[in-house]
Amino acid sequence: MRRQINKLIDVLKYPGKSRMLRSVKTMGTGCVFAGAVKIIGGDCIEIGDDFYAGPDCRIEAWKQYKDKTFSPEIRIGNNVRINSRCHIGAIRRIVIGDNVLFGSGVFITDHSHGRVTPEENSIPPTDRDLYSKGEVVIGENVWIGENVTILPGVHIGNGAVIGAGSVVTKDIPDYHVAAGNPARVVKDIR
Repeated sequence: MRRQINKLIDVLKYPGKSRMLRSVKTMGTGCVFAGAVKIIGGDCIEIGDDFYAGPDCRIEAWKQYKDKTFSPEIRIGNNVRINSRCHIGAIRRIVIGDNVLFGSGVFITDHSHGRVTPEENSIPPTDRDLYSKGEVVIGENVWIGENVTILPGVHIGNGAVIGAGSVVTKDIPDYHVAAGNPARVVKDIR
């Protein structure tokens, strides 16, 4: 009952949130959507307490693309802050731990249009099947800088920092700083 009351209070404080409550599978208390947020496949999206999404964000769990079906899952932990123009897209699984901070313009995906083979490259990208190399998992207390791209199959450890403009193509261990394109570990912060 207390949780329902808190959700009602949140809706009264943030009127646009009532649509978001109906758009996702679960949403914790104290969540703020500071502007338009596009949600696709909301019944596959779980959001924890004290979530913040800046304007023009997209959170997309694709259950179908062309004639293919998927079972996507997006789980966002507690106290996660996603700044403006971020895009999270899943056909498989993306998990974001507690206390994660995203700069603006971050892109996280667990899939691509095709497998990047000579045969598929002769097909227009929008006509290729979606393909996932693996889930994306982001640990707790992670700071992801502005305009970072995180690609399929990547695991980012607890307490990691990803430098602005990085393209993360491989796992980043706990408590390490990574930067560059492709991102590489530049510092151990333990």
